[in-house]
Amino acid sequence: MNNPINLRRRIHNIIAVLYPLYFGSKYLKGKRWVLYSVISISIITSATRLLIPVLIGDAVSSIQSLNFATLEYFAILILIVSAVSGFFQFFVNYGSQYISQLYAYGMRKNIFDHLMKKKFLFFETQTSGDLLSRSTMDVDATRNFIMNTTNQLLPTLFMILFSVVFLFILDPIYSLIFIVTVPALILTGVVFQRKQRLHWRKIRTYYGDMNEELQENIVGNRVVRGFSIEDEEIKKFSSTTNSYFDEYMDVARLRGFYNNLMPLTISIAATAILLYGGYTSIINASQVGNLVAAVNIFSIMTFPISFLGRLIVFSENARAGIQRINVVLSDEMQEDIQGPNRTKHSGDLEIKNVSFQRGKRYIFRGVNLKIPQGEIVCITGKTASGKSSFVNLIPRFYEPTSGIISIGGRDISQISLSELRRTVALVPQEITLLSGTIMDNITLSDTTLSTEAVVKAARIADIGDFVDSLPEKYNTRVGERGITLSGGQRQRVAIARAIVAEPKILILDDATSSVDPETELEILKKVKEEMSGTTVLIVTHRDSAIKFADRVLRLQNGSVEEIFDITSDLKGITDGYTFNNGGDSNAA
Repeated sequence: MNNPINLRRRIHNIIAVLYPLYFGSKYLKGKRWVLYSVISISIITSATRLLIPVLIGDAVSSIQSLNFATLEYFAILILIVSAVSGFFQFFVNYGSQYISQLYAYGMRKNIFDHLMKKKFLFFETQTSGDLLSRSTMDVDATRNFIMNTTNQLLPTLFMILFSVVFLFILDPIYSLIFIVTVPALILTGVVFQRKQRLHWRKIRTYYGDMNEELQENIVGNRVVRGFSIEDEEIKKFSSTTNSYFDEYMDVARLRGFYNNLMPLTISIAATAILLYGGYTSIINASQVGNLVAAVNIFSIMTFPISFLGRLIVFSENARAGIQRINVVLSDEMQEDIQGPNRTKHSGDLEIKNVSFQRGKRYIFRGVNLKIPQGEIVCITGKTASGKSSFVNLIPRFYEPTSGIISIGGRDISQISLSELRRTVALVPQEITLLSGTIMDNITLSDTTLSTEAVVKAARIADIGDFVDSLPEKYNTRVGERGITLSGGQRQRVAIARAIVAEPKILILDDATSSVDPETELEILKKVKEEMSGTTVLIVTHRDSAIKFADRVLRLQNGSVEEIFDITSDLKGITDGYTFNNGGDSNAA
């Protein structure tokens, strides 16, 4: 007697095989009629395909009557049925492709939407190569399963049912041989599927590693070649590629053995039919037609039956992909609010008892700060003191562990992200430019920005003269990631991009580190003169920037240790300031 637990496990395994189809069905809303149509047409296609060998058997039997007209009738009928079967099979193939591509479209869009709304910390724990693999290879694995399921599984199931019926009509023994053969083939597929499971998971991991290594070496080509480490990188990539190759060849060996075993099993069944059918035909010549029909049915069913074994492999592949996709879909997304946007905000910034934690370590805690609109504040501190983390809280790239950040007296958690990031513009340490033109990179395709506004922003960022010297000027293409520009030029384009948005708060997170001190001073001078109503936060290691600041904030040992009011003569870093350890800086 079967153990109930084992029985439930078997039922669960059967259901799990079809889980990718259930997973993908959510992307067929409004188009499920296509799936139902494919199912309906599959029934007709399956019946007509199996009707052909039966008609061939009848044609063979009719030869004994020596009536050519009857044979001619069957020949025409077989052609008609074949044409009808092919006609309907076209719609099954097209429908299955449509359904699978509809899934892939919806899934990739869903992944992209989620990636656009992920918390920024998510990207610090994932590699770009692995995310690309999840968005391409894993989606394709599931798409392939859905296509094969709708294109092959449904017709196969119907064909098995019709085969049992047709073979039973021909001879119950034929039907019995078929019924014994099908489970044997499916069981063989299950065994091989289990052997392939671990290999497929490793293949996906190595695929993501290859993507990551390729991307790193393409983007960092100058670094690799500049330090003459090409051979080391080639060896590293070759090692990953070899691991991928070895795992794939292990799968290929299993598939090769399985693909040979399947026809062998079917050949054994066909031999049994030939022996039995041959014996009955010798006794009764009228049974020859039934034998021919039975052999043809087995011949037609060879591929569909073997597909059932491969289906489990497709399913395992798809389920592994879905598990990886769910890392993107199920991870926590950044909360946003819906509501009308305010067109105007003041640049007043207030930070109340704000703490920020990574893992179990506090980067800083209990920070209190008030910055009136139009004030320029320099933020200094040792490397890894939390300066970038601090300013990234203001546009909500990071979320504080506790405390409240307000702009114009309004809690930023109650401001929509789109509105907040129009109010706050941050130029990060690492500049990312698009592969379009300089104009594209400054405007980010915002058609409401005038050319005059772009030129003004470029002038403030001290990049205008350089752009004007180029043959194509603002229509000059910058290459992938701005490769045709120097580091300082990329930073100045990014600064212009932030300035043209006319934010109430401008944050420069070490954004002039790649420009010379004279250019940095020129940029800060223009920012102070022409953006007088804008609150400016400058993260910097350079003392030269301090002369433009109204105050200096130092982050150290997890807290705000010093806040300065800078005197007009700037008597060093210890003169002319008031001290505040985590208190209200406005008291100064």
